[in-house]
Amino acid sequence: MKRVLKIIKWLYPGLRIKRWVILLLLGILLILFSSPYVFKEESLMLRIVHTFLFTIGIVALIGGIAYLIRSLFEAIYPGKSKELIDIIYEKRFLSKGPKIVAIGGGTGLSTILEGLKEYTSNITAIVTVADEGGSSGRIREEFGILPPGDIRNCLVSLAEAPQMMRDLFQYRFKEGNGIKGHSFGNLFITAMTQITGSFKDAVKESSIVLAIRGRVMPASLDKIHLKAEYNDGTEKIGEDKIPDEEKAIRRICLLPEDAKPNPEALEAIREAEIIIMGPGSLFTSILPNLLIKEISEEISRRDIMKLYICNVMTQHGETDGFTASDHLKIIASHAEKGVVNCCLVSSGRLKYRLLVKYAQERSFPVIFDRDRIKKMGVSIFEADVISKRNYLRHDSAKVAKEVINICNHSKKEWRELKSR
Repeated sequence: MKRVLKIIKWLYPGLRIKRWVILLLLGILLILFSSPYVFKEESLMLRIVHTFLFTIGIVALIGGIAYLIRSLFEAIYPGKSKELIDIIYEKRFLSKGPKIVAIGGGTGLSTILEGLKEYTSNITAIVTVADEGGSSGRIREEFGILPPGDIRNCLVSLAEAPQMMRDLFQYRFKEGNGIKGHSFGNLFITAMTQITGSFKDAVKESSIVLAIRGRVMPASLDKIHLKAEYNDGTEKIGEDKIPDEEKAIRRICLLPEDAKPNPEALEAIREAEIIIMGPGSLFTSILPNLLIKEISEEISRRDIMKLYICNVMTQHGETDGFTASDHLKIIASHAEKGVVNCCLVSSGRLKYRLLVKYAQERSFPVIFDRDRIKKMGVSIFEADVISKRNYLRHDSAKVAKEVINICNHSKKEWRELKSR
């Protein structure tokens, strides 16, 4: 009975399906009726008639199939925001892409995600929740939820929604009492948290709205604060305040120190084929994720490529005077052993006029000290991954291409080891 009801539903008016099904069936009938006579030895007039009917049948069959597919496609994807070939490409090709876990925060992580989504839809972004500055900090304090800013940036980077929707999420109010300085996306995630009752669910619902490729999730569902210990013995609490001291950081830690990981983040790490950390603020975007003990331990246990993408420039107040190996040493001193086993360093030429501009902000190129990195037992990958625009930062497309090459390289290595 249920099967009959399902069949009857296809006959409901307004579905724009029946007409094409009828056309398709008509085509089949004409082909079946005329095909036996097309090549028969009979009068020329009859052969012409049957050939004509056969041709009409072929046209009707092809037309029925084409318009039926089009009608179904328009019902599933209203507004024709995507071409059919794009849907097939995403579902077939991208779904077979490598399982990548990207860990970090700030603009660095969102930049990398923008490029990676063109190669795979199996992306999981694990995002720090220690942000306390700007709109995110205000929302965190006023509503008592996790900071949404870095999460929002990652969602937009992975979004397949129309550009207008992406621009809307990134729109920042320039005036208005209480609303000035807030981005629409932050307010949307805050409202969604109130509706769903959970920040984690709010992020999932926002992912659906933006139709993202992959997943975005907070590293922890606990309310985390950062505490920095400086070389002179002083301390400072608050992610946004740490760089302001302009002093060398000896160590950074979480408050509370026993912050629990997001279980879904651990599951993603267990299934990953390659894990990426960086680029981004070393102490305030990358380390907060690795300071969650279970996350660091899970990464350490994985026998896969664990890639650190080294920053192009030093960051004043955090990594003044740091070389590439200094970045790796800081990670090693804060996280579990073996959390990083390879490093991507940019070999791109830096424009002089931009170097002068950054020098005024007391930011300088990160020196690539190859020999020291090799002594640490870390594999090195070099590539020109610098953006050619007005900023000295990573280019999303170039980095993504190199990450996929590294991932393919790692798979080849594992296959060779197994064959020995």
